[in-house]
Amino acid sequence: MKRKIRPLCELPRDGIFCGPDKYLSLQKHTISDEMFPVMEFDSYFILVRKGHGNFIINGEEFAVQPGCVSWIQCSQVLTICPDFGSQLHLWVCSYDYQLLNYYSFNKLSPSAELEVVNNLPVIGPDGVEVEQILHLFEQFHQLSKKNTYGSTVIRSSFLRQIELLYNRFAKSKKTTYRFDSFPLSRKASLYIAAHSTAPLTISDVVKEVCPSSNESSLNHALLVATGLNFNHYLNRLRLAHAMAYFLYDSLSFDYISSISGFNEEITFFRRFKTMTGMTPQTYLNQMISDGKDGRIYRGTIMSETLISAVSYLYENMTEPIDSKSVTRDLYTSKNILRIQFRSRLNSSYKEILSLLRVRYAESLLTTTNLPVMDIAIESGFGSDRTMARVFFSINGLSPGEFRKQRRQSEQDKKKPKS
Repeated sequence: MKRKIRPLCELPRDGIFCGPDKYLSLQKHTISDEMFPVMEFDSYFILVRKGHGNFIINGEEFAVQPGCVSWIQCSQVLTICPDFGSQLHLWVCSYDYQLLNYYSFNKLSPSAELEVVNNLPVIGPDGVEVEQILHLFEQFHQLSKKNTYGSTVIRSSFLRQIELLYNRFAKSKKTTYRFDSFPLSRKASLYIAAHSTAPLTISDVVKEVCPSSNESSLNHALLVATGLNFNHYLNRLRLAHAMAYFLYDSLSFDYISSISGFNEEITFFRRFKTMTGMTPQTYLNQMISDGKDGRIYRGTIMSETLISAVSYLYENMTEPIDSKSVTRDLYTSKNILRIQFRSRLNSSYKEILSLLRVRYAESLLTTTNLPVMDIAIESGFGSDRTMARVFFSINGLSPGEFRKQRRQSEQDKKKPKS
């Protein structure tokens, strides 16, 4: 069955859900009327908290209700439409590609990248993975109140987990959401997104996704659904790809432009200035933050070594970890790690590891009846005394007091309001 396309009401805007001042922050939006179309340079997660309506994504409509989660890619134009007389209450998190590109696309095969952009754009409200995503959103919400280096790292890890859970759920729905049933505009936009860094012409796309159609029809379909013709759409995606590499050490703009699909550096600079209104260097300076004035500290993205180390700590936090195991497995030195953690995060690997373990212990204390000793072992602390000491130093209360406080809070929420 062919899906109908809903044309745009106006050209899409950016900087609504993403931007330098929104990285790793939880945004709360209440939408009462049909919203203008949005097309960002980053992707972002949306959790529907209350209300019913539709998300129109590259012209395709998806019904949403409380508990639904959407992962909107930089290749997609989104229009949010509440049902008549309803309001949509949304939580939004920008998925910072510049910070998390290492996690998502390091050693990622072309077929795996296609799976990411080809995913079901709305999931839920039911499913084990969806329930876990909702819990991670709640934890993200709590950590958003703490503007510290450590909470920034933890929030990054939460976004990574949301991405993994989302992909797992979406993959299970592949049989009911198939590429061959998509409308022409969505087929074309997905194919361009997955092949934007390669030499690509509109005739290539027609040949691959709609041999029975023609270039004019494809161009029209893109215009109706995204507000951009083929060339503008392709250049925008190439620029979004380039931005994902901006803050890595030792990557020149010349190199970035070449790996993003631009034949000449001058073309890259011109396209960038036309689309963003600023030069790549000005944009880079705007994105960098030292953590002052309430902005999110983003120095972690400057070092692949540091991001590798944080990823390693997160993935192995329940196991015994020391500096020897970290440096051995990451092929680096203890001194380099010490300098990176101190200069970038004003912390140490031990402090970050303790934070990760405490957050994991918090989730177990909140959601299970396991004894504190078992939770200490499960969280990687080794003993309940060690966990109690570290837990108190971070939270200012014992694990037992924390559990009691959380359960009392849950009971208070369930009490009928007078």
